[in-house]
Amino acid sequence: MTQSAFTPPRLVLYGIGQYGSHVARMAVEKGWPIVAAYNRAGPKVGQDLGRAIGLGRDLGVVIQDCDSADYAGLQADIGIVATTSLLRLNLPAYTRLMSAGLDVLCHGAQSYYPHTADAPAAAEIEALARAHGVSFTGGGIWDMSRIWAGLLVAGPCTHIRSLFHSSITDAQIQAATPQQAMQVGCGMTMQEFFDKGLDKSPLPGSYKTIPQHVLAALGLRLKETRVRIEPVTFDVAVETRLMGVLPAGRCLGSRIIVDVDTEEGVGAHAEMDVRFFRPGEIEHMFWSVDGMPRTSVRTERLDTDYATAACLFNRIPDVIAAPPGIVPVSQLGPLKPSAFLGQRQSHG
Repeated sequence: MTQSAFTPPRLVLYGIGQYGSHVARMAVEKGWPIVAAYNRAGPKVGQDLGRAIGLGRDLGVVIQDCDSADYAGLQADIGIVATTSLLRLNLPAYTRLMSAGLDVLCHGAQSYYPHTADAPAAAEIEALARAHGVSFTGGGIWDMSRIWAGLLVAGPCTHIRSLFHSSITDAQIQAATPQQAMQVGCGMTMQEFFDKGLDKSPLPGSYKTIPQHVLAALGLRLKETRVRIEPVTFDVAVETRLMGVLPAGRCLGSRIIVDVDTEEGVGAHAEMDVRFFRPGEIEHMFWSVDGMPRTSVRTERLDTDYATAACLFNRIPDVIAAPPGIVPVSQLGPLKPSAFLGQRQSHG
């Protein structure tokens, strides 16, 4: 679509935290109208959105309490939900926005592939979307770095025996406090990790959907999925910003290990770390294919927070154009940049 033919979509923001604020600033920069903004009760409610996201000026959009606001009559195209990763907890947001006739694009790990993340919640979302003729998609940095990277690396193959996926995610970016970092075991002894029951954490329930999503998008039928979580340690001390120096053998985070079998006999094995980094490590995703030809791809995640929001923002036109129901990003084609789409021209 050329810039002259592009009509800027009308956005509603639901959740004005880190990612919602990024999306809002991108929309303002591009000149895409923001119709309304909602947040849970707190100091942001009642503020002008422009002030709340750090622009230093009013936008004429006052942040409303998401639980008491009236959603009837919203003249918008799409709602961006950036609250939690859990479908079940996000259902009130989806219901409010889709019932008002808005497509929904959600930043949340379970929203990428809802049917295996939370089947009952997915059924409710599917029914709601179809009843109102709108689409639902989960998006964010996994779009490019995990889902489409896995699909593209398999593209050249004429034979595939198995796929392998690995990643390291920096817990110091994911967590703002030591207490949050401890949710994946950071700073614990091995014994504490198991005593606290972190080996039974619900975290793998979201990460398992990554290889499931890629295999299913390749046209394979999922058969069995096995998931486990284990502590990650190193035999050297590691200096961290949140917890100081952790001695050798101390837990730096968690590793989620997933094995997925398909009816066709093609499997996927994934090892995904969420942990503190050693000096020089960079967040990255890796995919390889055991097949013909043998292929691999590594994607490094720089500017992670911005990149996450940018993946959401750049998907907006695709989601608006999608058919009713749950539409995974794998069905929308590779992500396209908005760098030249609806850009306000600047000279100087």
